[in-house]
Amino acid sequence: MARVNGPFLSIDASGKLYNTLVASIWKGRNYMRGHFIPTNPNTDAQKVVRNMFKAAVLAWQTLYWADQDTWNIAARDVYPPISGFNYFVSQYCLQTHLPTIPAIAPKKAKVIHRR
Repeated sequence: MARVNGPFLSIDASGKLYNTLVASIWKGRNYMRGHFIPTNPNTDAQKVVRNMFKAAVLAWQTLYWADQDTWNIAARDVYPPISGFNYFVSQYCLQTHLPTIPAIAPKKAKVIHRR
């Protein structure tokens, strides 16, 4: 059952409503979407990607806290804004070894719908 604080869709709502709608908050914004059960084909390619992400998370967790802070500071220059953890994992997947912080932060266009 969905939990609603205040009038429906105006303040906060979270949870599933009769297996049809899901309400949640993402980056401070309320949203609703249709409920679906994702498929899990568990292919070899999917296993490779999952193992890469697993290795990236493990590498982040073994980083010294000062190095994590350096990634958090570097992530402030990335657009759209992401966390230092997300920046580290993305660079880990792009680089084939323990990543280094790029000299120029990646930036995506600020255009939302590409008109």
